[in-house]
Amino acid sequence: MINKIITTNQLKDIRQRYFALKKKVVLVHGVFDLVHPGHLEYFSEAKEQGNILVVSLTSDRYVNKGINKPYFNQKTRSFFLQSLEIVDHVVISDSASSISIIKNLKPSYYCKGPDYLKKKGDLAGNLKKEKMVTESYGGKIFFTKGQTFSSTNLINENFNDFNLGKKSIDKMFVRKKDRYNLIENFYKTLAKIKKEKILIIGEIILDSYIYSEALGTPSKETIISVNYEKKINYLGGTIPVLKNISEINSDITFASFYKKNSFKKQISKSLNKNIKLKLFNQKNFKEIKKTRFVNATSNEKFFEYYEFNNNYYENPQLKNYLKKNLNKFDRVIVCDFGHGIVNKDIVKILEHKSKNLCVNVQTNSGNRGYNLFTKFTKANLLCIDEPELRLGLSKRYGNVSSILREPELAKFKNLMITRGNQGLIFSTNQKRKKNSLVNFPALNLKVVDTMGAGDSVFSFVSCMIGNTLDLRSVAIIGSIAGALKTNIKGHSSHVKIDDILKSLRTLLK
Repeated sequence: MINKIITTNQLKDIRQRYFALKKKVVLVHGVFDLVHPGHLEYFSEAKEQGNILVVSLTSDRYVNKGINKPYFNQKTRSFFLQSLEIVDHVVISDSASSISIIKNLKPSYYCKGPDYLKKKGDLAGNLKKEKMVTESYGGKIFFTKGQTFSSTNLINENFNDFNLGKKSIDKMFVRKKDRYNLIENFYKTLAKIKKEKILIIGEIILDSYIYSEALGTPSKETIISVNYEKKINYLGGTIPVLKNISEINSDITFASFYKKNSFKKQISKSLNKNIKLKLFNQKNFKEIKKTRFVNATSNEKFFEYYEFNNNYYENPQLKNYLKKNLNKFDRVIVCDFGHGIVNKDIVKILEHKSKNLCVNVQTNSGNRGYNLFTKFTKANLLCIDEPELRLGLSKRYGNVSSILREPELAKFKNLMITRGNQGLIFSTNQKRKKNSLVNFPALNLKVVDTMGAGDSVFSFVSCMIGNTLDLRSVAIIGSIAGALKTNIKGHSSHVKIDDILKSLRTLLK
């Protein structure tokens, strides 16, 4: 097979060569995850506008169409495209748009499919800029007229391991109309969330990842030795939750502890200016640090250690602030990592004064057995993982669905139970005619890092409670948020609402 794959550095040479031969170059650009008859018709109509067809392929890291996309990696996609006789050259575009490709190649025609004639067809929102660049040097943009197909639809229908939520979606939504209504209802839910005044309370954790190469065990000791490569520091704990929620609400107040002024300044610089900080100085407090040694190749974690006091703290300033101000907030979201902020007195104030209380109570190696969700007597939402549920109720065995009927849980109006690769269960104790319990599977096939996945579920679900009556929507959005987070290393980024919406559309196709 002739190698038709070229690099971006070769584009100018390609342009000059065909210009000298008086041949017109035509460019098409896309993901081309699964080449289908619609693509072949598209390529054929595009090439009719000139002589040479160049296919620009979006690289894997810039494919932003939802979870598990692309199905095929860029190497496989480019190999398939170059095998098509109609294609003259294939170039991988390592960018969010085709603008740099257009600038260097300067094609006579830049072709897009007929779906781009409608505004909703341009999901990435790049067409206007691409058109301006094309026309700036005398090129023309051309829209083909052939039949359109959806790669996502074809993959959803024929590749069961791509859309892990397909069976659940098909059971929940028999009619296509109901799927469209879900998206519309989600937009309405977002509009309600946007109007709220939200207080978020929780610990700040300094998470460090030390990337290392595993060397094995020393000959005289039973320990693991590694070769240090690099260290990356992240702001974790409640900070990622704040960033997630700031995607859908701009009236957020954050309450937490600090000891050093330098730490307070670091937090202030890292957050959106719209987030109001209520950081209370705690003299006997120690900034919480968690350091993890990570395999630089596989991203698996070797070992971790904590640096913290592991105490509960008494802070009169925080108590007074909550007593005076809780009734001013539409929603109070508590991220209880069990490292000192949420003591018994704080719990009582929160339960007594909050209009809408959403809590996530975590068990970890620093508090196992001592920071149970049973410290709360009521909440509008309790979000915990399955081990935390079982530990709090002393139910080591038994079906999760049956455990959710335990009388101790009746005091929580809504329950979100995350289950790792088994997905999640959303349950309500409020009187409803149907959908009182929704199971939804885990969605991600390509997990990079599980840290913070449950926090991402909690972030979006805690804002949806009370703003939608559709529990299916709550479960699906929560599952999407958790899946998207597992594609992110550490806290290098947070879950974006645009990514949730794109994933939702893909899931419902």
